[in-house]
Amino acid sequence: MPRRLDYGFLGPAPDSRWWDPYSEYTATERPCLLAISSNGRWRVLISGVPSTRTDSVGTLIFYTLVLEGSSPGPGGAAEAGQDRTAVLALASRWLDDIAGHPEGRGALSELLDGICSSTEVDRLLAARPSELAAERNELTGRLATALASLKPVPPVQDTDVPARLGERWIAGRTAPGADAAFLVRLSSLLSGKNGEAHLLNLVSCAEDVTTLPPGGGPLAVLVEGGMVGDSAMRAEALPELRREVVNSVPKARRRAATVPTAVTAVILLLVGLSLLASGWI
Repeated sequence: MPRRLDYGFLGPAPDSRWWDPYSEYTATERPCLLAISSNGRWRVLISGVPSTRTDSVGTLIFYTLVLEGSSPGPGGAAEAGQDRTAVLALASRWLDDIAGHPEGRGALSELLDGICSSTEVDRLLAARPSELAAERNELTGRLATALASLKPVPPVQDTDVPARLGERWIAGRTAPGADAAFLVRLSSLLSGKNGEAHLLNLVSCAEDVTTLPPGGGPLAVLVEGGMVGDSAMRAEALPELRREVVNSVPKARRRAATVPTAVTAVILLLVGLSLLASGWI
């Protein structure tokens, strides 16, 4: 199979690649999570989930899940609540997989490999996006059902909870209470609160994320620690976004060029999935 076919959405593609502006903060070929919420709409990306399979030239494949939905509203509270529960369970499982394996190999990898057989993936990627609509919808439905069946992994509670630092904070992924506080923030975003919550792998300190979000506002950041930074760094409050730093170049961007080429060359297999107020599609 031509290598160009190693890239693509198996199901419906999002309207935009909204995650691209975060490339200076995180590499999607490594374990990461992005979550943003604005005006009652939320978007979540979970990426770097390793497959046991390789691409056409023998490079390990990673999955990316893209999810979108609405916060609870008139007539849609039940469906939106189900979406929120499913995404929180998925996020907690992903954090648990990363904690158990440096590459994030765990239950989520096993689940996706079990659903997305190599034969089916090759067939869908080889077809035009407008073709095989029934097969794409069927796969997306299976994927949605499987993800909805995931059970949440309770985070380890601790008295040193970063949430006490206010609306803007950064902490290492393994810092006491960090994962629990992160999931609490993610829950608030899925419930309609504006803000952002990210697990990033190209940041190491507060200085790296001073311009996030672009207009300021609530922000929770976990330092992944697999490539850059310390996954156990203590939680600290982030300063409010100041006008004079808006146009500055984050330290993460200057560091991005140092990422090993063996990592940046990994092929990404994109699996599109939407969570809408009307239910899973």
